[in-house]
Amino acid sequence: MKVGIKLWSTNPVEYIESAGFADFVEVMPVDAESLEKFTGRPYSYTVHVPHESFGFNPALDPKKSRELLEQGIAAAKKLKGSRLIMHASHFFEKPDEQEVQKAITITAKLGKEAGFAGLLIENSTVYEVVKDRTRHYIGYSYEHMKALLELSGAGFCMDLEHVAIAASQLGITFQKHANELLRLKPDYFHLSGATLSDFTPKGHHLSLFEGDVDKDFAKSVIKKANKPVCLETPIDISQRKREVEFLKK
Repeated sequence: MKVGIKLWSTNPVEYIESAGFADFVEVMPVDAESLEKFTGRPYSYTVHVPHESFGFNPALDPKKSRELLEQGIAAAKKLKGSRLIMHASHFFEKPDEQEVQKAITITAKLGKEAGFAGLLIENSTVYEVVKDRTRHYIGYSYEHMKALLELSGAGFCMDLEHVAIAASQLGITFQKHANELLRLKPDYFHLSGATLSDFTPKGHHLSLFEGDVDKDFAKSVIKKANKPVCLETPIDISQRKREVEFLKK
C-alpha cells in the first residue's frame, strides 16, 4: 500500500523538504509561483484541483471552475503527476432532483472535456456549514457518484472521511455507506479523522487518532482495495509519520 501526504503549495518549504517519509505527495496548487518549491525533488506527485474554497463549483460558476481545473492540469503536467483530483458541485439552498441531475451533467462534462487521463472525481459529504452558510453537495451518494463517473469517464477518489460524515448525516453506518461506494471500485483514497457531530470545517481533517472515524475499518478498506491513500491530516511531521506507520503496519 502506498501512503501519501497532502500539502498546499503555500506551505513552508520545511514541510516539503521533510516529506520523504511518504510514498508520494498530493499538492494543492494555490498559484504558479508557490508551486516552484515542489519542482526538482525526488517525489511522486498527485495534484488536487483548487476546490470550493477557491471558487470551484461547476454548477454555479462554470467559468471559474474551468480556470481552476486548467490550473490543476498545468500543475500536474509541471510536476509529472499522473493523478488529478476534482471535487463536484454544491448549492447554497438544498437542491431539488432536477437541480441535482443538472449539476451532475455539468460537472461530468467539465471533467470529460478536460481530457486528462488521470482525472479522479471525489465523493462529498451531504452538507457542510461554513461561516453560517450551508453548502449542499452533490456526489455524496452511490447514485450521484455512479452518474458522475459514467458521464465523465473519470476515475474515483473515495474520501473515507467524507464517507463517515455523509453516513452520519444520512443516519446510516460508516460501514454500510463505505460498502455501497466501494461497488464503484475506487482508484485512490483520502483519509483523515473527523468529529461526526461537527459539520463545520473545524470538525474535519483531524489526525487519524482523533475524532470519531473508525480508523481500523478505514484501514481494512484501503488494504483490501490495495490502492494509494493520501492523508489529509494536520501538517505535523511526527504525527504523520505515526499515521503512515499505522496504515502500513
